[in-house]
Amino acid sequence: MRLIGGLLLIVLLLLAGGIATGFINLQKTQEGSLPKIAVEGGQLPKFQADVAKVEVGTRNETVEVPTVDVKKP
Repeated sequence: MRLIGGLLLIVLLLLAGGIATGFINLQKTQEGSLPKIAVEGGQLPKFQADVAKVEVGTRNETVEVPTVDVKKP
């Protein structure tokens, strides 16, 4: 990985040096433009969902709790 990074750095330095000294001359020969995109209206899908009805409430309830006796030896 270090070897690839080192080689890439050397290539970039050589390219920058070539441009700075005039050895490499870059000139634009044609104007660029962004692509044209046309968007037309659409429609979202419709869904129908039948879900259960949930009722939340409170009620009083009596619960029998067992008793526990602990006898020491």
